[in-house]
Amino acid sequence: MVDVKWKMGNGISNFEFRISNLSLVSFKYLYKRVFIILITIFSFFENSFAQSVDSLINEAMLNNPYLKSIEQKIYSGQYRAESVDYLPPPTLGVQFDQIPIKEINIWNSAISNSLSLSQMFPLGGKLSAMNKVELQNVEVTKRDYDSYKINLIAQIKMQYYNIWQIERKLDVQQGTIDLLNNILSSVDVSYQVNRINQADLLTVKSEVASNNAQLVILKKQREAEIYKLNKLLGRKLNSNEIVIEKSIAEDSLTYSQDELETILIDSNPSLRKMGTMIEMNKAMVNANNSELVPDLMIEGMFMRMPQGMILTSQSDISMIGMESASTEYMYSLMASITLPFVPWSSGKYSNKEEELLSDIKGIEYEKNNMQREMITELQTAFVKLKTAQELINLYSKEVIPSYEQAAESQLANYQNNRTNITTVIDSYRMLLMQRMNFYMAQADRQMAIAEIEMMVGKRL
Repeated sequence: MVDVKWKMGNGISNFEFRISNLSLVSFKYLYKRVFIILITIFSFFENSFAQSVDSLINEAMLNNPYLKSIEQKIYSGQYRAESVDYLPPPTLGVQFDQIPIKEINIWNSAISNSLSLSQMFPLGGKLSAMNKVELQNVEVTKRDYDSYKINLIAQIKMQYYNIWQIERKLDVQQGTIDLLNNILSSVDVSYQVNRINQADLLTVKSEVASNNAQLVILKKQREAEIYKLNKLLGRKLNSNEIVIEKSIAEDSLTYSQDELETILIDSNPSLRKMGTMIEMNKAMVNANNSELVPDLMIEGMFMRMPQGMILTSQSDISMIGMESASTEYMYSLMASITLPFVPWSSGKYSNKEEELLSDIKGIEYEKNNMQREMITELQTAFVKLKTAQELINLYSKEVIPSYEQAAESQLANYQNNRTNITTVIDSYRMLLMQRMNFYMAQADRQMAIAEIEMMVGKRL
């Protein structure tokens, strides 16, 4: 008579066959010890090549294309802030006045040759005000960078632990298939000697086939999740060079919910971005008000008159008919100012100020609403974390041991012809489900921590 016993722990399946021949028992234990040693050595080498989630995060910080694009936007904004702090370019003009149609020599035939240079000087601190606006805009972009960075870290963690969960399901699924194959071998021998009917044999075979199909589905799910992780890391999408650690640290939070809410309000990049946008709009209000100060333009002109002074009706009669005077030189200066405060122009700036003040109020309301939503999401994630921690304890200490005992009991009853094979398979199917739920709870704990870190805006 063959007695099959199955025990699974830490993702490793141990199959034990008790055979009535005592001479084989010692060999069985020797084989079991060698098998465990080999599995331990294999796991050690596999973990030595595994990539931790922190190493993948560091890789993403260097290679993620969108993160690089935001960095370039920051540099672009810094250069733009420097550029607005310069005066507008001067204007240089050359003019030849009143040249007769038949003349080609524009230099000496013109009444006057003029060279002018003008420069506009923005007054009232306009350049400084615009520089402050652009610097605040750079700060907004930096908050975008921080926000995407913390979200990227959270997404990598969630994706990593999702793949880890699938791989643990693959281990459990493969262990179940190995067990069913061993049961199938035992049942097949019993069927050959007419100890069981064909229905039991076919039931086990169909269960093996069903589990093999589920194994294929899980492998394809893992492949799809790796593609998503590659996108976040900045790798080639079809790269398969990712080895997930078999064991994950039992991370826990030392912060209370109230402490996390305080950190969220102070550190969340999206909320900080809203605050920076408010400051930028205030700087825009100051820049707009500075436009009410007149701008000054100064112009200087150097004039050459090849034919001397122009004679007019008011000129001395004695000068009429005289030979052309010698070339004369003269200069002129001009200063002008803009008048932005006149009634038909000032409304442009007053309405712009009201527009910006309304924007500030709108951003304040939006920030308050966003803060409330984030605190709600934080509370939800905190509940998920506590739930996952409780489930891990329940599954490891109560649920899984109970289902293991039930499965072994059903198998013993089947060996003693007290139950049918369907009941045995159902018991192991339930055990498989509880083991998968255990790994899901472990992954949920890590994902909840990642979500909390994303909400508060910093790694905890």
